[in-house]
Amino acid sequence: MKNFQIKFKTLLFLLMVGLAITSCSTEDVPDPDPQGNNPPITLDCSYFEENPNAMLQDDPEAPIDYIITCVVRIDDNLTIEPGVVIAFEQDAGLNFRGESSFKMNGTAAKPILFTGTEKTKGFWRGIYTESSNASNSMSYVTVDYAGGNEISHGLQASLSAYGNNTPIILDNCTFSNSKNKGMYVYAAESIDKDEQNIFMTNCTFTKNDIPVQSDASRLRMYNGTNSFAGNDNDYVFLDKGNIYGDATWAKLDVPYLMKNTENGGFHINDGILTVEPGTDIMMTAESEMVVYQDAALIMVGTAAEPITIRGEQEVAGFWNYIYIFSESPLNEIGHVNIKHAGETTDVPNGAVLLGYSKFLNIHDVVFSDCFEYGISLDYLQAQPLFHLEYSNLILDNTSRLFSDWYGDEVFNP
Repeated sequence: MKNFQIKFKTLLFLLMVGLAITSCSTEDVPDPDPQGNNPPITLDCSYFEENPNAMLQDDPEAPIDYIITCVVRIDDNLTIEPGVVIAFEQDAGLNFRGESSFKMNGTAAKPILFTGTEKTKGFWRGIYTESSNASNSMSYVTVDYAGGNEISHGLQASLSAYGNNTPIILDNCTFSNSKNKGMYVYAAESIDKDEQNIFMTNCTFTKNDIPVQSDASRLRMYNGTNSFAGNDNDYVFLDKGNIYGDATWAKLDVPYLMKNTENGGFHINDGILTVEPGTDIMMTAESEMVVYQDAALIMVGTAAEPITIRGEQEVAGFWNYIYIFSESPLNEIGHVNIKHAGETTDVPNGAVLLGYSKFLNIHDVVFSDCFEYGISLDYLQAQPLFHLEYSNLILDNTSRLFSDWYGDEVFNP
């Protein structure tokens, strides 16, 4: 009996040892090179100065490829390959100077990610560029949790472009969780009619304070392929600037907000400004749109998709007017809802002003909650020296349709 017990214990011991060995071989023995456990590489403040024309590469074994600890200045070329992830410490960022260039081109399968070491809005400063290199490009890039303190010139955004000549091709990029703007484009002067140096397609701006703020002369960079919805303030903020050359006010998924400027408003100096059907435009207090002699305005919606131009606040006379000071036979305003317009302290006070010896075809327009008149006309010695075609003009909580330049009602212009 005793011999049996010894044999049984020996057998049981061997069995337990075998089980332990089997268990260790499948679970307890650590992987000698576990996937995704490589640490990031920290790039110090002098890295790009000491490594001109740098190329940052993806390490498939590193969840974060690089950490940047400060605002780094880049004076040469920077290439960032698909799949790269860069985490920025607080107040860090990228500062591209005038002679630099950048190519940050990911793919749908291997996008590039810029984020903060903490997921807090505005944790890092963002990307700032004054580069004039025509090859600058970003595709399949996400910029997240930036837009904190500005890098330069008071621009606070995930992506800031400063100057008249800052070309960038942006495609399939996402700018999100910015404390301020998703993108801020600033021009020291209005952009020339031959310049269209920011091309933006299939980009998304979401969870920012404001999706985009730009000089009004950059209207050419907006189109219907981009999304600007889902932010704290859902509008594209056009901040000063005049239009030279042809441009389009494209229909977006949010309104445009036109800021009042020192000289009163938004000026179309030459070329044709076309406003697409369905476009929604908000005007700030006392702002205005002026179409000058060498320009033309085609603001034509449809019955199904009218254009709306309205005050930022729903108050009669909140903004001034559209002033047609152009003789172009192309000037047309049709299928438009004009709301909250008309000067409250001066004449003429129509929502639309037609200057002396000027041309306008206006039809299918509703004047809603305007201060007093729909249209004011500049007569010279009581002679109607202008070309006006009009039909189907409707007053909605607006007192009168026509006035002269002195604020007196006109019944049959």
